[in-house]
Amino acid sequence: MNLPKHIGARLAAGLLSASMMIAPAFAATGTVDADGGLRLRNGVGTDAGVLATLPNGAEVEVTGVSEEGWYQVSYQKLEGFVSGNYLVVSPEDVQSLPQVKDPVYGRVTEGPLNVRSQPSTSADKVKKLTEGAIVQINEELEGWYQIEEGYISADYVEIIDAAEAAAATAAASPSSAGAQVVAYAKQFLGYRYVYGGSSPNGFDCSGFTKYIYSNFGVNLSHSGGAQKSAGKAVSAGNMQPGDLVFFAQTGNGRISHVGIYIGGNQFIHASSPSTGVIISSMNDYVARGFVGACRIFN
Repeated sequence: MNLPKHIGARLAAGLLSASMMIAPAFAATGTVDADGGLRLRNGVGTDAGVLATLPNGAEVEVTGVSEEGWYQVSYQKLEGFVSGNYLVVSPEDVQSLPQVKDPVYGRVTEGPLNVRSQPSTSADKVKKLTEGAIVQINEELEGWYQIEEGYISADYVEIIDAAEAAAATAAASPSSAGAQVVAYAKQFLGYRYVYGGSSPNGFDCSGFTKYIYSNFGVNLSHSGGAQKSAGKAVSAGNMQPGDLVFFAQTGNGRISHVGIYIGGNQFIHASSPSTGVIISSMNDYVARGFVGACRIFN
């Protein structure tokens, strides 16, 4: 199943927003004040992609503030931006936060492109970038771009917007997309199990996977059997974080349970009314009828 560009932009948001985040000289604590939750986005403004919805009362680390009044924050390994209208931060702390600048991205048009230690063709070569590689540009210096690893010639780089950079990064790194799915799913650990549920008010197993993937633009059926056909089948030995895992626990071969593989031979799922959303070992469930896995993003 190919990764559509608009979905790729959202899925790679975590990867790109990580590069957008500046190393904070000062960090503050903010508290979400929004009854319906607060959307964590991959950029400043309501048109930016949604990474996750932060629950009311959640505490986040605030590392910057934009001129538009949006805060740059970190929450459970996700990094992005939230509206300052719904985040309570001490006025004294706001004064100490660094200003956030919009990142600039570039795509290498001819490769391999040398990355050098200084903006000069006589400087040492640090590494090589392949054609199509996406970079964040920190500064322009008379025909050279400064990136994280060093300097590259501006003659072989085209400037692109954040959405295009995100889509290209996701297409090149499907495993990173899966990691974003896992990070989002872990926010719902401990939420209750409700038969037929597919929202934070309560999940059943396929309702949980449906809800998680809907945040990334994928509309799964509320059925484990149907979800197994939604992606590319993968073997147990080749599973990656974000893959769906399926079980037939009734003895008739019919799929009766589904979860999301998180790596380390574990998966997250809406297990039962007594446990809610939990992380379990695959070893504990294989004997209960593991019937395969599928990958939504290739």
